Amino acid sequence: MNADCSVAEQAERYAHARTESLARYLPFKIWLNPTWAAVGITPFIGLFPYFGEVPVWRLVVALSLHLGNSLLAALTLQRYRKSPHRVRLWETVFVSEQFLIGLSWGAMTWLLWVPDNAVNHALILVPLVAVLISNASSANSWSLYVAGVLPLMGLSLPRMLSGGVPANVGLAVLLTTAFIYTLVVVLNAMHQSRVLLSSRFANEDLTDELRRAHDAALKKQAEAEAANAAKSSFLANMSHELRTPLNAIIGFSDLIEQEAFGPVGQSRYRDYAGDIQSAGRHLLGIIDDILDVAKIEAGQMSVAPEFLDAPGVIEHGLRVLRPKLQAKKQILTIKFEGERDQLYADERAFRQIVYNLISNATKFTQIGGEITVTGRGLEDGGFELCVADNGPGFDPALLERVFEAFNQLDKRYSRQQGGTGLGLSLVRGLTALHGGRVWIETAPGNGCKVSVRFPASSEAVLREQRSRRIA
Repeated sequence: MNADCSVAEQAERYAHARTESLARYLPFKIWLNPTWAAVGITPFIGLFPYFGEVPVWRLVVALSLHLGNSLLAALTLQRYRKSPHRVRLWETVFVSEQFLIGLSWGAMTWLLWVPDNAVNHALILVPLVAVLISNASSANSWSLYVAGVLPLMGLSLPRMLSGGVPANVGLAVLLTTAFIYTLVVVLNAMHQSRVLLSSRFANEDLTDELRRAHDAALKKQAEAEAANAAKSSFLANMSHELRTPLNAIIGFSDLIEQEAFGPVGQSRYRDYAGDIQSAGRHLLGIIDDILDVAKIEAGQMSVAPEFLDAPGVIEHGLRVLRPKLQAKKQILTIKFEGERDQLYADERAFRQIVYNLISNATKFTQIGGEITVTGRGLEDGGFELCVADNGPGFDPALLERVFEAFNQLDKRYSRQQGGTGLGLSLVRGLTALHGGRVWIETAPGNGCKVSVRFPASSEAVLREQRSRRIA
């Protein structure tokens, strides 16, 4: 059933294309037929006796036939433009008009014929051959070609053969030869037209399919963006909702641990309060990371860069991490090259970047491992921060995955070490807000090196240019 429908639809498309082509040819027919008829009649109006003199009424009838066809074609074109969708009806109308045109040209053989005038007969043959060629070049269907040629040949050949004159028989042979030639041409033309239409329909189908796929992709993209925005909004709202009670838990546990309003009795309770406070701060840190990632994804995070004392900011960020370093007996080395105040960044964002990079290095480096933090001022006025460790490293093929939020390459190891998989995602988001970039160099068993590059401020660029001019 579907195959039948497909074949029917394809046939309808071909018919529609043929009808459109015929309609485009109508304006040409409107002026060409009467013009060519007037040219064909001109030698017989009496100014050239050598061609034979034809009665005026015959000339008028011959020209009137073509003028009538042109008027009919003009009316048909007008109606077609108003309602072009009735394909089968218009095909029938166009074929009928072509039949009338063929009759008009066939009738001219009788109307212009002067007995016993070979020149007259030869001259009549010229426009007929031209009409055959025109039909062959313009016909895009077999029915249209037959409708135009059959009445022409049916009226012309009897006229030429009726007198039994050998010269006229020769003209009939020439006309038949022209007919056979144009028949071959039109068969080839219709085949080529079929191939071209098939290619056109295939391209149209492909274009439609691509357009539908593009629209579907845009729809999916919009849905994904909406879902992502909803997720970011949800995370941001929930993070805010969680931070308020957590701050209360941390605050009250701190009061209990410090025994601000008097002794709590047993020291165990004070230790429990310290545990509550430590767990609360850890959870608050996670929620802060989630909130920052959600803000970055939602485009709500902004930074206020300024010139910073890089060693001072890094040392401030290490205060929280030193207990972890000491617990794992890890060696931390900090090195700086260039000017101390060359770093142009938002202080809070830079501190988060430092914290996350060193925290990751501490977490995934074995006991007694080495971590190196390097700050380097660049010649273009920018600043580069590198955190390297001699930990296990990982496969470089997984580099892009490590920057995805909530992604952890080794779930078993991550469960042992803790973490949410937000650290590097947050680092990349904060770096991008500064117009900088972050990249990782690693290999299994060869440790990991994370580099963050901050661009120079406009003031630093100007300062560098001035110093070069002075030098």
